[in-house]
Amino acid sequence: MEKRPILIVTSMKVEAEFLLQKLKNKVCEKVGKYSFYEGTIENYPVVVCHCHIHSVNSAVATYVGIEKYFPIAIISQGTAGAHGKNIHIGDIVIGEKCVNIVCSRTPRKKEGEGSNSLEWDLVNFIEGEDNRLIYQYGDNHLIELAKKVNYTDGKIHFGTIGSGDIWNQETDKILWLNEKYGTLCEEMEGIAVYSIANDFEIPVLGIRVISNNEILEEPYDRNTALKSQEFTYKLILEIVKEE
Repeated sequence: MEKRPILIVTSMKVEAEFLLQKLKNKVCEKVGKYSFYEGTIENYPVVVCHCHIHSVNSAVATYVGIEKYFPIAIISQGTAGAHGKNIHIGDIVIGEKCVNIVCSRTPRKKEGEGSNSLEWDLVNFIEGEDNRLIYQYGDNHLIELAKKVNYTDGKIHFGTIGSGDIWNQETDKILWLNEKYGTLCEEMEGIAVYSIANDFEIPVLGIRVISNNEILEEPYDRNTALKSQEFTYKLILEIVKEE
């Protein structure tokens, strides 16, 4: 590829099908179990990576994608569960920030004193420093481009994506994360993509469509994955306009 491509990282096939249909001159490159579909959109190089579920997979795929393609931007896109009473299936969350919702420090408790995850603190463990919570940030320019995208299938929310290898179904836990850490939704892959992209100083942004809301008992709908891809496609067009 002569130009540096846009890299799209997604975990499930259903979250990639529409974007793969939009790729012209598509070629698949396999690295281990990770599939990198190279092609063009509006004559600009785009790579769509099917990384599989879980943060370790998105971490490996993002690193390989950076080393292999040196992209101008990385977009982590797919589905997520809502963390708010005002967020519904079909809404879009744009990740101005991303936070690891499973990296925790527990209070000291003796045998028989039980466990309560609402007492845990989210932290990042840093060698040689005091442990503290670190938010990973989306690229400001990509956020501004996302604001230009027209979306009519729900509301667009800008804020914090919660990310980690967990599916929370406890309403009190979900509301605790929302109130204490500002999370608007949760998924499993974004924190790895954000962290590695930021480490390598590659602009990054997470786009998540709400597929379920445990608080409101709105059940999981895999078909919402199309909406995230449509939004991402329009964002790609905005990026390409500037190149």
